[in-house]
Amino acid sequence: MQGDVDREVRLVEEFGLKSITEQDLGIDHYFVRRGLIFACRGYEELREALQTGDFYTLTGIMPSSERIHLGTMAVVEAVKCFSERGKQTILLIADLESLATRGVALEEAKKIAFDFHIPTYLALGINPDKCVFYFQSENEDIHKIAADASREITLQEFRAVYGVLEPSRIVSSLYQIGDILFPQLVRPMIGIIPVGLDQDPHIRLCRDYVRRSRFYNFRQVVGVYIRDVPSLKGEGKMSKSEPHAAIFLPEDDLKELRRKVYKAFSGGANTLEEQKKYGADLERDVPYKILQFILKDDGELRQIAESYSSGKMISGEIKELLYEKLVLLIQDLKAKIDYYREAVRRREITIISSARELAEYLT
Repeated sequence: MQGDVDREVRLVEEFGLKSITEQDLGIDHYFVRRGLIFACRGYEELREALQTGDFYTLTGIMPSSERIHLGTMAVVEAVKCFSERGKQTILLIADLESLATRGVALEEAKKIAFDFHIPTYLALGINPDKCVFYFQSENEDIHKIAADASREITLQEFRAVYGVLEPSRIVSSLYQIGDILFPQLVRPMIGIIPVGLDQDPHIRLCRDYVRRSRFYNFRQVVGVYIRDVPSLKGEGKMSKSEPHAAIFLPEDDLKELRRKVYKAFSGGANTLEEQKKYGADLERDVPYKILQFILKDDGELRQIAESYSSGKMISGEIKELLYEKLVLLIQDLKAKIDYYREAVRRREITIISSARELAEYLT
């Protein structure tokens, strides 16, 4: 919605980020074409990485529950934008962070990751032949980086990131730095980290540490920022902390899914007559915003935008369309999750636990 866009523009300027376009990235992907990937921290490094292909893409999996929402799916889609163009994709299982901040036991986190999260990320399109996984609790090398970072980062800096200096938050922040830079223990190379804008303080903290590190020769990392999938209530981003305003994947209760979609905040007019006369405000309409993230056909999305904004389509119709698209997405995803769950059980994925093991795949 327009308020969210204005906020993003304001934060890009305030945080000193660089807005990026399809021309900057040169990537043919619908997230890029639609501006869903819209800003970065580390523009020069990003340009170098995309020109040379000498970079890794990294994201984390928080194994705290057997559900993801559309916002997580958007991050996975952004990872896919870069993964085929770089040297390697690394997916870390943040089981130590889940223990510290969510109270999930390590064995339970491992079970959730194997049974649900890893199969789901693969079902969403992560290439199993070009990615490796690791668990924080089994990778001693990230602790070496975290320990060094703890010497270089002040409490004032932690307070700027988290506000309240809870030990669990500080520990998690150090693990995150260790995760982001871990691939560079094989050799220094640029890392691309797709995240939401709210994660920029973590990227900034990591980049500050890279500039100060005396014991490692790290290259800088690049934060690539994705627009938020909006909350169904029309304010803020979709979050699992507000389950009534989020769409989870996969969803078993289709009646509940329909109810949520039909209660989503609308940019349509107050009356049918006004709707047909003036059309809908696409900048405010949550169902249309969500379609931008899940509907890959540019032509179909353009046709929907033209019909809805001109008054040929009404709010109930776009909500029904979104519901139908989500049902198709969920049905396809469920079948793929079942397939990859069996593949994971057979360990047909690459799991590492050290930089030495990663070196075999990051050449």
